[in-house]
Amino acid sequence: MLRFLARGVKDGALGLALKAYVNDKLGAYGEITDCTVDTDSNRLTAKALLKGERESVTATIERYEIEKEGEDYYIVLKTFSSSRAWLTLLLSKLLADKRYKLPSAVSKLL
Repeated sequence: MLRFLARGVKDGALGLALKAYVNDKLGAYGEITDCTVDTDSNRLTAKALLKGERESVTATIERYEIEKEGEDYYIVLKTFSSSRAWLTLLLSKLLADKRYKLPSAVSKLL
């Protein structure tokens, strides 16, 4: 029971940290309004209101892997889905199997 509760708190903190990080880096394109992380299933879902759009879009990293190298952590994005077919194709083409260094604020929560 405590393990489940601790994982929920950790996942919530990761979601908030990633939301802030992505909004800081990609704010010119819109705003992440919600970000949820499920470390048990290695799944991340973000809801965003993109500039010029009337409705939010949802994008999910269906599977990711975390790698540690020295003191640094990296995320490797594997598979995607979204509420827009074109977005799923774009994410898959541009981001699948790419490795990204995680910011220290996120790494500290791992």
